[in-house]
Amino acid sequence: MVISSLIIEVYPEQVESACSALAAIEGVEVHEIVDEYKVIVSLEADTVDDSYDIAKTFIDIDGVFGVNLAYYDFAEDETIYPEGVEGLMPEDAQTESE
Repeated sequence: MVISSLIIEVYPEQVESACSALAAIEGVEVHEIVDEYKVIVSLEADTVDDSYDIAKTFIDIDGVFGVNLAYYDFAEDETIYPEGVEGLMPEDAQTESE
C-alpha cells in the first residue's frame, strides 16, 4: 500500500465542485480546505505507479491549477521492495532492542 498526501490548488469559485470530484475517486479522501483554494487530500493505492496514475488525473478536474505532493510512504509497495523493507537498514543503525 502506498499512502501519500497532496495539496491540490483550485480556483476558489470551483473548490466545492473540485472537492466533490476528488472525493469520488477511489482511494482519495478530502480532508480540509485551507486559504479558500488549497485542498488537502490523502491518496491510497497499491503501488507507486497506481498512485501516480491517479494523482495525474487531478489536473483534469475543472478549476484545479496545481497538484503538489506533500508526503508519501511507499515502503509497502512490493513492486519496489519485493522482499519487504526489513533488513534494508544497516545492522549498526538498528536499535539495540532488536
